Amino acid sequence: MISDKTEKRKDMKSTNNIKLILASSSPRRKKILQQAGISFKAINTNTNEELLIKKFRRFGFIDLAKLLSLAKAIGAYLNKPKKMQDNEVIVAFDTMVICKNKIISKPTNNEDALKKLLFLSNKKHIVITGICILNLKKKKIILDFEETQVYMKRISKEKAIQYVRTKEPLGKAGAYAIQGKGKQFIEKFEGDYLNIVGLPLKRFLKILKTYVG
Repeated sequence: MISDKTEKRKDMKSTNNIKLILASSSPRRKKILQQAGISFKAINTNTNEELLIKKFRRFGFIDLAKLLSLAKAIGAYLNKPKKMQDNEVIVAFDTMVICKNKIISKPTNNEDALKKLLFLSNKKHIVITGICILNLKKKKIILDFEETQVYMKRISKEKAIQYVRTKEPLGKAGAYAIQGKGKQFIEKFEGDYLNIVGLPLKRFLKILKTYVG
């Protein structure tokens, strides 16, 4: 997945004294960091994303994604079993899919997944990931985002049903996984591929270096 691991490890040289805490249980985000050779500890958060989206929907999509990533980082801080150390940094991400000015959230069941896939059919949508780097002990917070344009093929109902039966769409924003069987529905994309997966690595490393600096 990572084409130049040497470059990514070089980017991390100045951050070796930092202990990263990933505010996520997502296997996709863990895999991206692991493949980049980045050490971290994962902590689950109890963030109610749907509730926050309802409460703060009046915000723009980018601000909302940032807010959700911050909420996840704070959730991890509250769930941390031990007192936070100076060199510990919590990182959090929230990925949302937007199509026709609507947030296409994670499907609640197979029927909802089918509905979402057919809505995305033959349309362009935007994938926005909010990024948060947080150290409450040092009172330092960085919020940023990455955005990618995705163009979907026309999806037949039969193909969508077959895909939903694989269970892959469940738990995925937009009801598809570009790194899995869902790639069959992608015509093209413009921007960072890993952002669509859920963790824009290049942008994250860039702002992490800013944090260290």
